[in-house]
Amino acid sequence: MVKAIDEIYIRIIVDGKASVRNLMGEAGFAALVDIFYDDMSNIRLLFDTAGATPALMHNLKVGEIDSTSIDMILLSHGHWDHVGGLMDVLSWTGNRIPVIYHPNALAPKIFTADDGKEQDVGIKKYFSADELQSSTEVIETTEPYSISEGIWTTGEVPRTNDFEKLTGNLTKVHTIKDGKKIPDKVDDDLSLIFQLKDGSVVILAGCCHAGIANTMNHATTITGTSSIVAVTGGLHLYNASKERLTKTIEHLKGFPLATLAPCHCTGLRGQAALMYAFEDIFKEIGVGSTLKFKSN
Repeated sequence: MVKAIDEIYIRIIVDGKASVRNLMGEAGFAALVDIFYDDMSNIRLLFDTAGATPALMHNLKVGEIDSTSIDMILLSHGHWDHVGGLMDVLSWTGNRIPVIYHPNALAPKIFTADDGKEQDVGIKKYFSADELQSSTEVIETTEPYSISEGIWTTGEVPRTNDFEKLTGNLTKVHTIKDGKKIPDKVDDDLSLIFQLKDGSVVILAGCCHAGIANTMNHATTITGTSSIVAVTGGLHLYNASKERLTKTIEHLKGFPLATLAPCHCTGLRGQAALMYAFEDIFKEIGVGSTLKFKSN
């Protein structure tokens, strides 16, 4: 008999908000996910590894996380605040933990300020592609990846609507392809999808640069169901226009959501709009928060 997910625990390890004693906050993001199956097996995933501050390792140790317990690491995309702590985690565990990411996550991400100064906001300050690939097993893929029963990465998310576009500083970031400097569309953006035994779906996003509406539509295609009951993580709405916020809310209302718990780059503007529109299911989260989902 095929096993199915009975319970999911998503613990926020790093975020800009820390309201739990002894834990540290920073601008980055990381989440620890424990998945429990109906056959008594389980799997533990680390989704993103925050920036290069002490917050990630401090919070893992304060949380008494067993350094050998992480089965896989996933990178939502290649921006510094999601990848900076990766090599520290790999060193801490002492294991060759598989790391999954879109190939473009390791490509240059060059931000050009208004004064013309350039800064790589990707992996450059933290590790090279060669260093990572020699340190552990890597899985590069642009397609949805099945991690275990009921768990997928979205892979590259099709961008099919007209309102979830890159804005602000993201329009000032370029990458290098075939020796040429081109705008970085953050094609490496991916999220995690979980489908529980009862068919319900939970989405965990890192920054959701592809847009939460596009991501939910893609999750529906991957799972074959629109029964999305929870969305959490960064939704990158901190500088969203009123039009984008309105259309995002309209889209979210088309699903049977029971939990909406945005954090990280969702920002005050996005948080306020979503809290007002979904006050009955909205959850305010930060470092130390744990979200629990159980199959009916």
